[in-house]
Amino acid sequence: MVVSSSSPNHAEAKITSVGSHETNRLIGLVRAFHGESGRTIDPEQAEAIRQLSANSTLGQAWMLTIDDRDIGYGLVYFRHSIDHGGRIAVLDDLWITADHRGQGRGALLLRAICEDLKAMGVRAVQLEVDPENEVALALYSRFGFSETGTALRDMGLM
Repeated sequence: MVVSSSSPNHAEAKITSVGSHETNRLIGLVRAFHGESGRTIDPEQAEAIRQLSANSTLGQAWMLTIDDRDIGYGLVYFRHSIDHGGRIAVLDDLWITADHRGQGRGALLLRAICEDLKAMGVRAVQLEVDPENEVALALYSRFGFSETGTALRDMGLM
């Protein structure tokens, strides 16, 4: 999928689905996102991104580019849900570089991702969000995401 959007005050934004040829660019964006909170991407995480980029049954990633500069990305993984009657997507990351925030770029990317997922037959999108991130909460609320009342819990196995 390639989506282009421009307005009189903004350069053209291009959203593309990530394949194996764009994986290193995607990993660079993921590193920048994680770096904002002082975290790093270890080799296992980079390999997981490579696997997702090469195997569309695992999930999908999209990059947002302006003037040939990657400025954001979204990444989902797929799972099967009995409650939703089939395949759903979990939005693992949605991120825009700091210098492009507050300009509607996140909404543009999220809209394109949701449209693409709907075209793929995905029945629902779930996400986790930092409850302190009011900007993200407002964005997701505008798109119709709501609290489910369930809590996510992690337990590492490896």
